[in-house]
Amino acid sequence: MKKISIVLVFSIMMIISLCACGSNSNAKCTPDLNKSFCISAEIDYDGSISEAKFQRYGKGSWDVEFLSPNTLAGVVLSFDDTNVEASYKGLSFSVPKSALPLKSIISTFIDTADKLADQPEITGSEKDDLIVTEGEAELGKYEISFDKNGRLAGFEMPNLNLVIKFSECADNITETTEAVTQPASESIEETVFSEETEATVETQNTEN
Repeated sequence: MKKISIVLVFSIMMIISLCACGSNSNAKCTPDLNKSFCISAEIDYDGSISEAKFQRYGKGSWDVEFLSPNTLAGVVLSFDDTNVEASYKGLSFSVPKSALPLKSIISTFIDTADKLADQPEITGSEKDDLIVTEGEAELGKYEISFDKNGRLAGFEMPNLNLVIKFSECADNITETTEAVTQPASESIEETVFSEETEATVETQNTEN
């Protein structure tokens, strides 16, 4: 009987220890966001993959340049507080942030990152050597992850089947002048801003 009790106590202690190691809900880091930076992103939105470069100039001021696929390559979305301007090869026009799900999703990420940039420290769960903090925005719940140095690692919105993975973070923003040989601007505009684009998110303020 004494042996059984010892084994039982040991088993309980092992279970508690494994649970504690599996997820640390008190992990902390200082977000490395309150500055200008450039970071590469792989965006998986409901199975569609695109690559982009995110540049932050300051709070509310971001540029997002798409590198792929071909139908989006060269398109730049410039966010300035409540306005967003889309441009491609010199053609630019202003549209509401909520005009399309893609811009709404990026806007949600930008708002989240800017809010966290003002915080001296964030607390979250430690998963796979990353610190993950959760929240909820107008479009739904999100998870944003950082490495232990406070650098962006990812952004997810499970209800939208969205996963963004960040890499190659650089503090100094550099301008690229590579030529883009892609479809005509008219087709780009149609792809990004057409009202017929399939979406899983209802948008408001659809006036151009």
